[in-house]
Amino acid sequence: MSDRTHLGSKVRRLRRAQGVTQVDMAKRLGISPSYLNLIEHNQRPLTRSLQMKLAEGYDVDLQVFAEDEDARIVTDLVEILRDPLFASFDLGAKDLSDSVGAAPALGQAMIALYQGYRNLRADLDAVSERLSDDALISASTHELRTVLTSIRSFSEILRDYDDLDAEQRQRFLEILVKETGRLDQAADRMVDFAKGEDLAALGGLASAVDDVMDFIQNHNNHFPELEAAAEALWARAELSERSLESGLAAYLEKACGVRLRIAPSDVPADFDRSDGTLALSEALPASSRAFHMARCIGALRCQQSFDPLIEGLTLSAEDSASKLREALASYFAGAVILPYEPFVAAARELRYDIERLQQRFGASFEQVCHRLTTLQRPGQRGVPFHFVRIDPAGNVSKRFGGSGLRIARYGGVCPRWNLHAAGASPGQILVQVAEMPGGSRFFCLARSITKPGGGYREPETRYVIGIGCDLSYAEELVYSDGLKWEAPETAVPVGINCRLCERSDCRQRAMPSLVAPAASA
Repeated sequence: MSDRTHLGSKVRRLRRAQGVTQVDMAKRLGISPSYLNLIEHNQRPLTRSLQMKLAEGYDVDLQVFAEDEDARIVTDLVEILRDPLFASFDLGAKDLSDSVGAAPALGQAMIALYQGYRNLRADLDAVSERLSDDALISASTHELRTVLTSIRSFSEILRDYDDLDAEQRQRFLEILVKETGRLDQAADRMVDFAKGEDLAALGGLASAVDDVMDFIQNHNNHFPELEAAAEALWARAELSERSLESGLAAYLEKACGVRLRIAPSDVPADFDRSDGTLALSEALPASSRAFHMARCIGALRCQQSFDPLIEGLTLSAEDSASKLREALASYFAGAVILPYEPFVAAARELRYDIERLQQRFGASFEQVCHRLTTLQRPGQRGVPFHFVRIDPAGNVSKRFGGSGLRIARYGGVCPRWNLHAAGASPGQILVQVAEMPGGSRFFCLARSITKPGGGYREPETRYVIGIGCDLSYAEELVYSDGLKWEAPETAVPVGINCRLCERSDCRQRAMPSLVAPAASA
């Protein structure tokens, strides 16, 4: 039986929060107190019917019983505790699972503490590397000496030669001013080097990215407030599918006082608050222009919706709040260009055919995939998808585990995942049934994408987008047609990544596993 049905810790937390005894709760559920006790200690499964009774009897959302959050915390802790720092502690996955089940906030605190430790170590390593870089110090010292020699030479000329005419004297004075400016810049660079201010900024960036990803995951990538704001904009601005771009441009100018300008720039979008101008690169396709206009509207008009979502959060970096607002503005933009009700209806009608959804809504492949992960409105839910984006080096720049698939917080992704093969097959959607070490299976799609550059000196940016769902939803997707997706031989054994994979016989393993080998069947 799947581990997902063992949710005893959540039942126990719910019962205690409601202030009821096992006898009272068992009576309401129509089971014996002893059976409820077994459920709470994960000795019996919490069936779907019992979940429904709990939700109705105690007025809670069924999402309370989604195990994804606890399992994600356990996965992160397993990886963290394999750090040599914790080598003397013998904690297994079951110990962690029991602890997280009893006190998930403690697990989250541990993750936040470890992230702070990693950031500090990264800063210290970077400082150490810079201090050991003799070439950098030597070059800076040489520059200072060169500038000082130049200043001294021209100063001596001005002092020792009284017969210089006015034009010559002026020219030497201008050289002195210029060299003094170079000296000032060189001194500033040396001060920055000594203080390490730029390193602190780099350390904070990684934390801000993690804060954004965790925030999206904790909200299941669905924000009803922003969906409502996007629908209100459609009514207020009288937008239409045929003239969405022009309608957004008109609303920007009329309601926000922002003028649109198309510019020959390698920067996709640049909003200048001082003169109220939104400059969009001429290289952007229509879908991206509409997105950036909607994003600008969100940043200007939706702060009252953003603030309650961010207030009270414990964040890891100074710029995390601004990064979260940028992420929320992007969510709002996606909800504007791909409005919820028409989009979810089309997704069902077209059986989640991403390319046909692109054609119908004039959106990019990535925009459609992003939007598919947000369809969690009660009564109008879509298939729950996970989403991941990697660059050619395998770095994960976006991740969301909406399907229940675990995506590692640190490190890359499994080399057997079809993401990597998609990078070698431009524009082609690759399909894969991925089986995780625990036996769970996922229906995964992957395709490479390119984002426009700025010409020869600014080439295109390449990524691979991965999106997928639990295998139980596969038949709802057009990509499952003609594929024996239920057959065991169709599944490809994959893992989270090499460090967290239990498979001892993988021929593509790049580094030793940090977890115990999987037991043979």
